[in-house]
Amino acid sequence: MMPARFRSSAIWTCGSKSAPDMGGGPVSGLSRVAGLLCVVLAFGAQAAPCPEAVEGLISPQHLVMATNPTLPPLQYVTVDGQIAGMRIELGNEIARRLCLKPVTLSTSFAQLTLGLLEKRWDVINTGMFYTAQRARLMEMIPYEIQAISVSLNDDSALHPARLEDLSGSSIGVEMGGIEEHHAREADQALRNAGRPGFDIKTFQNVGIAFAALRARQVTAVFSIDAVARRNALQGGVRPVLTGLYPTPVALALRDPALAQQLADVLENMREDGTLARLMTLYGVSPFPGRIAVSGPSHPSDRH
Repeated sequence: MMPARFRSSAIWTCGSKSAPDMGGGPVSGLSRVAGLLCVVLAFGAQAAPCPEAVEGLISPQHLVMATNPTLPPLQYVTVDGQIAGMRIELGNEIARRLCLKPVTLSTSFAQLTLGLLEKRWDVINTGMFYTAQRARLMEMIPYEIQAISVSLNDDSALHPARLEDLSGSSIGVEMGGIEEHHAREADQALRNAGRPGFDIKTFQNVGIAFAALRARQVTAVFSIDAVARRNALQGGVRPVLTGLYPTPVALALRDPALAQQLADVLENMREDGTLARLMTLYGVSPFPGRIAVSGPSHPSDRH
């Protein structure tokens, strides 16, 4: 029986009666992709025996993962309250291969690291960008590469060929994320060169930033590539610059032994092709090379 404090979490798995709904429009086709993904994962690898023990879990037989579900199609809440997306499917598959029950909790980005260190969850599964600073605090497993896009309204008169062409424009970003970091970095570079910088507007999440773009409260939005593509499918906006600042994305854990077991599972998924098939469905790029832990108990040259 799942502990009472976990039972309220909304999770969609391949055992559900229906795939998640993307909320209508062209992107609703991704709900069918999620259903197809069950078949893809089923053939991704031969059945393997359960590990004798999975160390470091906060609740026996459960893999408790926290996410900030504000980045459709990677992690988001469906119209019926289910947590869905590529990273949720990834977490479910990792749990399946460890013979654990996946539990996905929704929380704010600001609470993710604190909750991990306080043992409220085992894993941060929210597309956290890898940084040397974070790897000194937590065990991190880079498995994905994400880059940043700049989106404008469809009818914008601007046609930037490079970031500098947006000098003097207002830029919407999610507060506290790497998008804000790079926007402020680019703003400072423009000002150092004697040019007008950016008027940076921060929002609680990227969905609100895109709403502000559609309402013409900002000129452009910085977001990760997959989110920019998804918003373009919804209409009204278009990415004009893509692939900026490519950076590894990682799972984050507190327990070194558990981190190693998850890294081993991800490496097996990379080797048998499951990871690439999952990411291809969502237009995401896998981390190049072998998947390994980098953190306080697993030093590496990524620090």
